[in-house]
Amino acid sequence: MRLEALLGLALFVPGCWGGPEPPLLPELRKQNPASIARFVEADREAREGRGAESLGRLGMLYHAYQFLDEARRCYEIARELEPAEIQWIFYAAKVEKAAFRYEAGEALFLRALEMSPGDPELLAELGDLYLMWGRADDAALHFEKALALEPLQALAALGKARLAVLRQDWPEVTKLLIPLLERHPRLSRAHQYLAAAYGALGAGDERALHQEAGKYGSAVESERMREIHDLAVDAILEGDPAPGPELLQVKCARCHDHERIYDHDEERRWWARTVRRMQREAGWDWLSDEEAASVVAYLATRETSTRAEPGAETRTRTPSR
Repeated sequence: MRLEALLGLALFVPGCWGGPEPPLLPELRKQNPASIARFVEADREAREGRGAESLGRLGMLYHAYQFLDEARRCYEIARELEPAEIQWIFYAAKVEKAAFRYEAGEALFLRALEMSPGDPELLAELGDLYLMWGRADDAALHFEKALALEPLQALAALGKARLAVLRQDWPEVTKLLIPLLERHPRLSRAHQYLAAAYGALGAGDERALHQEAGKYGSAVESERMREIHDLAVDAILEGDPAPGPELLQVKCARCHDHERIYDHDEERRWWARTVRRMQREAGWDWLSDEEAASVVAYLATRETSTRAEPGAETRTRTPSR
C-alpha cells in the first residue's frame, strides 16, 4: 500500500470524534514505512477508542519520535480523561522540560509529586529542571531529597555532582560518582565530571581513564523513559546493510573513532536502541529512519575487527533478529 494511502487511513471518518480532537498526523518525511504504519495504527486506535489509554499511547509514540507538540496535545487530552493517572502527567512534564518550558514543566512535576511524594525519579527530574533553569538552590534541595530515598538515583547524583563541579568541590564529585559508576559503568557524564575532578586533584592517570570513558557511553534512562524510547526501536530492526559503511563514515565517524565503530560487538536490538538515541540527540534530519535501519543492519551483521584496525583479523557475526 502506498504511503499516501496509509496516511489517508489515519484521517478516516472526519468529524466523528466525540471528544477533544487529537492532533492530525504531522508530515512524516524522515520516517520509514514501518514507522509510518505504527503512527497510522496508533492514530486509528486513538480515534476509535476515545480513551485516555489510547490517546496517551499515541502521545508516547509522538514523544519517542520527538514530535513534542503532538505529544503535548495527546497527553493533555489523556489527562483530561484520566486526571488521576500519574503516567500522563509525568510524560507531559518531560515534554515541557525537553521544550525548555520550565514553568509548565515545574507545575506538572509538582502535581505528580502531590500524587506520589516519595518518588525519587520525580524529585530528581524536578531538580534537573531547576538546574537547567538556573535555580541551583532548588535543584540541590530536590537532588538531596531524591538521594535520601534512593542513594544511587542516577539523575540526582549527576545533578548534585554538576553543582559540585561548579563549586569546584572535587572531593564531593568523587564521593558521589565513584559509587554511581559501580552500578552504571557507562554513564558518560559521570566519567566526564570525574575526569575534571581528577585533573584538578592532580591524578593524571585517573583523569585520562575517565576522559577516555567519557567520550562514549550512555545517558540516564529510567524505566519510564525506556518504555517511550522502545516504541521506536522495532521500526529500524530491518534494513538494507549495503549503505551502512558509507553512512558510518559520513554520519558516525565525526564523533566516534574507528575502534569505537568497528570493534563493538552487540546484538541487533542494542544497536537499534543506540542509533535511536543518536537520532534523538541529533535529529531525524541528520539521520532518517531508512538510513538508521541501514546502519543497524550493517552493524549487526558485519565482520567485526578484533583489534579495530584496518586489515586486522576478523570474526563474522551471526545475523541477529
